Amino acid sequence: MHRKSTAEKLRDDLRDLVDAVVPDVESAAHTIAERTPPLVREGRAVAVEKGTHAAESLSRHLSDIPGALPSSVVDRLPDAVTDHLPRPRRRRRKALLVLGALGLIGVAGAVVARRGRASDLSSYPRAVEEDVDPADPVVEPGLDGRHG
Repeated sequence: MHRKSTAEKLRDDLRDLVDAVVPDVESAAHTIAERTPPLVREGRAVAVEKGTHAAESLSRHLSDIPGALPSSVVDRLPDAVTDHLPRPRRRRRKALLVLGALGLIGVAGAVVARRGRASDLSSYPRAVEEDVDPADPVVEPGLDGRHG
């Protein structure tokens, strides 16, 4: 009988091992290929959410610090943080709104005053028609002395 050498036995054992392991490795590779993209998308979404939360928290903390942040500090902050920092409000816009409101109040006051003067003018005696009784105490004599 012919005896197999150790190298031949090893070769046969390696072939059997490869034949047994290859289907499992291929299955694992397909599973990874199928599941990786959704997991990567989910991981990115979670990272963005956590990053936004961290940026908001940091900006809240920085805005609680008394005094304004120096521009050298703000320049070095990431955009995600500076987007959430409170912006200094422009007083010019507020001043224009106040002036506009005062102007509208002034115009409304002028209209009310003009109407008030117009109603005062209408309380003067009006021209009397010819058929009015001159003895009526409400009727005043005209400029020429006649009633009516």
